[in-house]
Amino acid sequence: MERKEIYTSKKKSVLLLIGSIVFVVLGIWFVIEADNLTEWRIKSPILIRGIGIVAILFFGLGIFAGIKRIIKSEIALIIAAEGISVNPKKSPVEFIKWEDVLGFEEIKIHSTKILIIQVKDPQYWLDKESNTFRKKIMQFNVNNYNSPFNIAANGLDISSKELNNTLNSYFEKYKN
Repeated sequence: MERKEIYTSKKKSVLLLIGSIVFVVLGIWFVIEADNLTEWRIKSPILIRGIGIVAILFFGLGIFAGIKRIIKSEIALIIAAEGISVNPKKSPVEFIKWEDVLGFEEIKIHSTKILIIQVKDPQYWLDKESNTFRKKIMQFNVNNYNSPFNIAANGLDISSKELNNTLNSYFEKYKN
């Protein structure tokens, strides 16, 4: 088997972009029409404007991220004979050799399938991570799922079932 690269999904990026545009437009409407919306559930125009500004800022970032991912898909996962590279562009630390992998477990959280990569020494990976934010996320994953690594296929250009099958076939072939 050769090296397999899995990228972020352009289709899902388009959906992110469309949804973000809708919420930015709603945010702009809230800012412009705050005085006329006070008869609605919220009585304060300042609060309505604040909600509009937060929506514009937050979903404005969604527009930026959606456009960036549509223009150039980012590589999200590399599966090779040597091992798995999770988030290869963001964290070069997260290359997991097959000999360190114990197996894969699929969990479901609110209809989203997440694949947990079970590793031999989770603490080793926590100690290796230098980014404080990523380290906290990894610690959360270890506390809840006994592994610092998980993959949700919903943002990738591969289905959850296909990802699971691919990882298991590589694992069976290269684990020794």
